[in-house]
Amino acid sequence: MENLNKIIGSNLIFLRKKAGLTQLEFGEKFNYSDKTVSKWEQGDVVPSVETLKQIADFYGVSVDFILKEHTTEDDFASIVKKTPYAMNKILLILMVDAIIYAIAVTIYVASIYNLKTIDAELNRWWSVFLWAAPLCFLVNAYMVKRIFNSNKIVVTLLSCFVWSILLAAFISFLGMGVYWYLFFIGIPVQIALILFHYIKK
Repeated sequence: MENLNKIIGSNLIFLRKKAGLTQLEFGEKFNYSDKTVSKWEQGDVVPSVETLKQIADFYGVSVDFILKEHTTEDDFASIVKKTPYAMNKILLILMVDAIIYAIAVTIYVASIYNLKTIDAELNRWWSVFLWAAPLCFLVNAYMVKRIFNSNKIVVTLLSCFVWSILLAAFISFLGMGVYWYLFFIGIPVQIALILFHYIKK
């Protein structure tokens, strides 16, 4: 049994390093402390079956891969290479962004057709591209939280959401008496996001 613990620990170390994660970052994704992760990797204790399944799904490997001994680096790489978990999920997020901007383009083209003009001064619908950016950041934050469970990236994306929506409002309503001090709204929101991140940690 002790040998199995060491095998699991060795595989967890390999997968974590392959993903470029520290023990603390890895632990955050599954709501465990870095000390618990360290015990797993040293073979002192073994994660529960449910946790092993979550870890396997996260890395895109089977539970069997984590339980078996792999003698060479090539043995590791040949299995992990078949399931590029991170890249597929990143491509999924980018695809959603592309869909949002495709909708923005559709709205803009429809506005040109309806107004029978391409004069930017008359057609204010160009601002739809500005508003698509914060929507992308918000959707990305939700997807990153669900897929990668990385609070640091989520806070970064939510920060981008806050500042991009303020920028979109500033540019869109520039001629309506809304001035640069609009950005002061973002300061307390940004501070709240940072505090929330550290409280969550």
